[in-house]
Amino acid sequence: MANIGYNEIFRKFIHVLSAIIPLSHIYVFKEKIDMILFLSLMLIFCFFIEDARNNPKTNKVFKKYLFFMMRNFEKKGNLTGATWVFVGSLFSIIIVPSPFCIIALFFLSVGDTFAAIIGIKYPYFKIGEKTLSGSLACFIACLGVSLIFNEILDIEILIIGALVASIAELISFNINDNVSIPLFSGCSMYIVSMII
Repeated sequence: MANIGYNEIFRKFIHVLSAIIPLSHIYVFKEKIDMILFLSLMLIFCFFIEDARNNPKTNKVFKKYLFFMMRNFEKKGNLTGATWVFVGSLFSIIIVPSPFCIIALFFLSVGDTFAAIIGIKYPYFKIGEKTLSGSLACFIACLGVSLIFNEILDIEILIIGALVASIAELISFNINDNVSIPLFSGCSMYIVSMII
């Protein structure tokens, strides 16, 4: 059993707040085009922040307040997880119809958070940088999310989406999991819904 650092707890607290994105699509930006515009503007802002934190003239504030929760590859100048969340959200909203994209984004917010926490705390059966214990936690968390939506979608579709989300969390596919989780799980639910 390993301890979870406060930096990881803070990261995952922010990550679970990304549930604001699908909630915004439900209650605020109900039209697809409005949501796409909103996410596009947010992504532009994220890239502006990414540029500022990698600029020696402006990165002091980032090093002082945010450096502690960045992963090593992010400290080297790669995109942060927060930016990838908006990339994944935008692609999911564009490609995947509602309500599948909304559910998939909840899978990302909740499932990926549980995967990280459990995977760090109970790192059983490591597969690369991920753990089977974390992916199982992701699957269970996504099933919990599915219970909220089982009145609008068949539970079989939701279970498949949860399973695909957990597989996307476990296996990188050379794609950031903030993109692969919502995109793959959303597409899988949509495709299965067309078949059954």
